[in-house]
Amino acid sequence: MRAREFLARTLGADGFVLRNVVKEPLSESEIRALAKRAGTMAELVAPRKRDDAAGMSDAKLAAWLAGDGGRLRRPIVVTAKGVILGFAAGERERLEKLL
Repeated sequence: MRAREFLARTLGADGFVLRNVVKEPLSESEIRALAKRAGTMAELVAPRKRDDAAGMSDAKLAAWLAGDGGRLRRPIVVTAKGVILGFAAGERERLEKLL
């Protein structure tokens, strides 16, 4: 199944789209678009992978993140109003406001 087809599938009446980014990593273009909405490319990097990503340019970082979905901060929740990344304190509250 192609990534675009997978992204197009909605689950349930709530209209959620679910994607396992470890099994089906995001493409570089998807990562660049997500970074634009999140603020910076560095915000997408999983906390445990930040040392590995230190000093990379945005272009190299996008390619590096696309190479392994496990390097991304998860979960990633994208709404019409914003993006929530990870389980950091306050993110749940932000998510409730965005939904």
